[in-house]
Amino acid sequence: MASQIVPPFGTATIAVAASAKVAGYSVGPYTIDQLVGYPNQPNAYTNLFNSSGATLSAAFTLAGSVVVNAGAYPVLINTGISANTFERGNFQPTPGTLNATGTLTALLMLGGIVTSTTAAAVAATLDTGAVMDTSATFAINDSFDWTVVNTGATNAFTVTASTGHTIVGAAAVALSTSGRFRTVKTAAATYVTYRLS
Repeated sequence: MASQIVPPFGTATIAVAASAKVAGYSVGPYTIDQLVGYPNQPNAYTNLFNSSGATLSAAFTLAGSVVVNAGAYPVLINTGISANTFERGNFQPTPGTLNATGTLTALLMLGGIVTSTTAAAVAATLDTGAVMDTSATFAINDSFDWTVVNTGATNAFTVTASTGHTIVGAAAVALSTSGRFRTVKTAAATYVTYRLS
């Protein structure tokens, strides 16, 4: 999950899988260009981003490569279906919601906060280990924390395991409470989510 860091005034060529996105962040100006060359022709590029701050590309239809050129500050880069640059600190996207039984997707968890009104009991099935592997760039022992906020007044929000993704600890978040979790990659396509509080 750790973002790749392109050092100040550095350049990096990064492979992007089909259906993946590219997330970038820097406090200073930087560029991200998609390589669109053809066989036996000089390389050609399409600019995806040229500014400072955060960016998230559209999903790539086909696998490809991007070239990142940093300015005076380092650039954080991450790729995947749910790509994000988590290391930038004090960053919270709009919380995701899961108000009915369904999949607790990597995108929801990586957003940091998941809310639920739990009008009925919610069984939230964790994304499989294989899907987690495509969601962002995770190394073994990478982890991230996330929280469920159950705003419902009568029902629990229960996190459930899936193939390659187990849960350790109390999985139910009681009505009108919050639960804190940590998800860890332990092997290829294998994750463990721990209830922290």
